Amino acid sequence: MKNFKPAPNREHNKLNGVFGSIAFGLLIAAIYLTLSHHPYAVKINLWQAGLMKDNKYFSVLTIFLLALPPLVVLLIIKAAILKLIKK
Repeated sequence: MKNFKPAPNREHNKLNGVFGSIAFGLLIAAIYLTLSHHPYAVKINLWQAGLMKDNKYFSVLTIFLLALPPLVVLLIIKAAILKLIKK
């Protein structure tokens, strides 16, 4: 027996557009902070270099670590809004 999900309605499409745009904005901000050597990025890079023991770091990991916390918060907010819409 297959369970079919109902097609997303207009409100879900709007939410996906808004939250998708915010997520891309957060990724762009994380990339900018990493490439501009912002103090947050420098701290993460120094932490990575200490872990690697050869003073190397990965810019992509820095971007990931800068973007992850706001994206998780965004996910929680979206889930809460979807629960409110279902009621």
